[in-house]
Amino acid sequence: MTQTPSDFISGILLAAGLSTRMGEPKQLLPFGKSTIVETVVDNMLGAKFDEVIVVVGHRAEAIQKQLGTRAIKTVFNPDYRDGMLTSAQTGIRAKKENGVFALMLVDQPFITSALIDQVVDAYQQTEKGIALPSYNYKRGHPVIFNQRYAQDILALNAESGGVRTLFKKYSHDIHYVTVDTDAVLRDIDNREDYKRALREA
Repeated sequence: MTQTPSDFISGILLAAGLSTRMGEPKQLLPFGKSTIVETVVDNMLGAKFDEVIVVVGHRAEAIQKQLGTRAIKTVFNPDYRDGMLTSAQTGIRAKKENGVFALMLVDQPFITSALIDQVVDAYQQTEKGIALPSYNYKRGHPVIFNQRYAQDILALNAESGGVRTLFKKYSHDIHYVTVDTDAVLRDIDNREDYKRALREA
């Protein structure tokens, strides 16, 4: 059965990390006319998400202050030091109970609203329960999940290998959306990535 456009879609942004490789909170680094986290959140707000949930942890107050009065829901992940999986689980618990959800990473400011919508539209037109963008046969973000996968993710633990283990387990239920840009893959992990990103911002 294909999805319906009426499916409530929560965009969940994982923004709680320690940014150890960067050496300072990359969420708050200047980017374009604002910061990395603001750029990503604004791209999400401009897309076809019915709500945007921002999961915070490290430097939570500073990030919330930076995001100001934007129409978002922020939730605190007390276990943020334990890795990204705990943030995904925190976001899923905060979303609408029976809604579809999309996971996004805070260090991918090149994913535009239009790219997000391309994946949302594809998800709504497929019978598959997972939709994600693919560039040169590599998986990118956002990853959109049917509600039925919420419990699978909530059941994962630190030794499980994380959300990506679902891609192998449910490979038959994935719709790959071919895109013509590596923006869905690019993240900002370290200083070199950041310098390169600033040149293109």
